[in-house]
Amino acid sequence: MTENTRSATFDVLIVGCGFMGSALARRLAEQGLRVAAWNRTSARAEALSRYGVTPLHDIDAAVKESDIVVAITATYDHVYAAIGDVTSWDGQLLVNLTSGRPDESDAFADWAAQYGVDVLDGSILNYPRQVGTAEAYFMYSGPPSAWQRAESVLTLLGPSHYIPGAQSVSSDLLQGLCAFLIPALSSFVEAATYLQRRKVPTEQLLHAAGYLAESLQRTLPEVVQALDTGDLASDQASLETFAESVEGSLAAFAAEGLNGRILRATGDALDAARAQGLGELSLYAQTTVM
Repeated sequence: MTENTRSATFDVLIVGCGFMGSALARRLAEQGLRVAAWNRTSARAEALSRYGVTPLHDIDAAVKESDIVVAITATYDHVYAAIGDVTSWDGQLLVNLTSGRPDESDAFADWAAQYGVDVLDGSILNYPRQVGTAEAYFMYSGPPSAWQRAESVLTLLGPSHYIPGAQSVSSDLLQGLCAFLIPALSSFVEAATYLQRRKVPTEQLLHAAGYLAESLQRTLPEVVQALDTGDLASDQASLETFAESVEGSLAAFAAEGLNGRILRATGDALDAARAQGLGELSLYAQTTVM
């Protein structure tokens, strides 16, 4: 389906009115779109009426009256439970923003194809409060025709990035980057807990941490290049140096009664690389034992 020729009551139907789904609905309504919302517990959809969103209780009728259907629920099981009983699809575009594994994304697109429905797969890296701002980050993958049809609507939510290729590439990115973001944020919680116990002033903590965050950003291309080329050598700091730093930090944490679980897991990975004789290579050499 390259274009829509049907007449719909609503431009967008939001299926799932949790924190993120509600933020999407509010933003689209603020931008002048005709927005409907459905939620398993109707109170959440009804709460959006004050923002110009129309709450609907019948999912079958809601889909039939909408042009673009955006599904954003906790799990794929919830998506199927919500829209699995829709009796007919008539030219709607389905945008799936439910987080899940790449194989779930592919299976969902296959399921939708049985009904002649194009699916645009999407992933969200930002918080609900960032929807509609320059701080948002949305990723989409799927048929180019689906993106072309939905682009003018979806870009209202914030910076949006269409990735040509496999249906599930946005899910691939989400799952891989969760392995980066969540441990990184957890590590900072761990570090800040230690530094607050040591009564380090907040201003100095944030200033030094900000420098490291910027340094990390500059290092990301170097990491990817090393993994791409297989050149894991370093003339700056060896894996052994990092491993020894981890040991020192863990000892300092222990002196404050902290377990250091996040840092300890990193130490385990570095120890595995050391055991393989990789200590004189770069930190990135741990890729070989993952």
